Amino acid sequence: NYNNHLESGEQPPPPPPPQQQQYGATVVQQDSLFQAKLLTYPELAKRAFGPYSIFVDLGISLMQFGVCLTYLIFVPDNLYQCGKALLGIHSFSKLTFLWIMIVIEIPISWIRDIRKLTTTNVIASLLIAFGLLAVLGMAFFQGLQTVVVDEATGESELAFVQNMQTLKPATPLWFPIIGTSFFMMEGSIALIVPLQQAVYRPEDQAKFPDLYRTCAFYIVLCYISFSLVTCAAFGSHIKTALTASLTGPLATIVQLAYSIAVILTFPLQAFPAMEVAIPLLFRMTTTAPSGPVAPTVTPLQRNLYATAIVVALGLVAMVSINYLGNIVSLVGSFFGIPLGLVFPPLIHNQLVKDSTPATKLKNYCVALIGFVAMSLASVNTLLTWDQGAES
Repeated sequence: NYNNHLESGEQPPPPPPPQQQQYGATVVQQDSLFQAKLLTYPELAKRAFGPYSIFVDLGISLMQFGVCLTYLIFVPDNLYQCGKALLGIHSFSKLTFLWIMIVIEIPISWIRDIRKLTTTNVIASLLIAFGLLAVLGMAFFQGLQTVVVDEATGESELAFVQNMQTLKPATPLWFPIIGTSFFMMEGSIALIVPLQQAVYRPEDQAKFPDLYRTCAFYIVLCYISFSLVTCAAFGSHIKTALTASLTGPLATIVQLAYSIAVILTFPLQAFPAMEVAIPLLFRMTTTAPSGPVAPTVTPLQRNLYATAIVVALGLVAMVSINYLGNIVSLVGSFFGIPLGLVFPPLIHNQLVKDSTPATKLKNYCVALIGFVAMSLASVNTLLTWDQGAES
């Protein structure tokens, strides 16, 4: 060690060279003072922005809570339709099913080991896969039916064709579409970097950006294809929650399966956000005693904070129970756009020291475009809030 070298009169060895870690298609120099760790979005933000990286942490956390909020609106709507179809129950409102869901989610949110959610996540994935296949089956069955368009001549055409001709234009909904499109990719925004870091061989890590772009392209293609097929099959009357717009025995099964899947997915979606929000709330609400050891959150305190967060999400869901489309758009525009377009280029400019002036300028332009898009989409969604009501 250093002291042994001094005692023997030898010159201590030079410090090790900075380690290199992959960041997208570029290389980030890691200072030797940093302890090497897996690169994540929050870790990159911490290195780039220092204490101001809290805004990135909050953005990721609030984005996840926003997704949980959509779950609290989506499930009651589907269960309400199931109740009417299966039992003929009309006395139970969506709010009743909302608070039933909250009662279920509160104890599940107390789980502190994410590995215990593996089984529920697998079940949820299977139910979602069944729901998607069932909806596509119903769409093709209904879309391939012939519809009489002229009773005098007996002219008929496929329901696919007729519904496509009568679909409402999307132009008035342009700004909500911006937020919705970023909400659609919320699962990958914060996971791209750690996914690349998890690849074992460096040569495979270098291939990751191209592979990701290819995968993202086909995922978006699937989204577009699914939307076109279902809109052409069911027409313009479908709501934001597609499953809640369907009727029939199979539709009821799909609604129930999707509701169970989302209920099981809620704690996994909320878990990373809880890990950010609970310590922050603890520091804000606790007076730290003097001493070298900082207080930590006890299991009981964590459960209380988790309960308060779930109840708070439920209260927001109460006042927005008929505005699922607006919530999706607002969460995507106010949190998704900064996480996807604003912070990444700024982080790149801070960490990649050998970037050319042209690259830095392009990054600033992307960040500016993202900020403008976030502002316009968010404000427009708020100003046209009442137009997005769905009963």
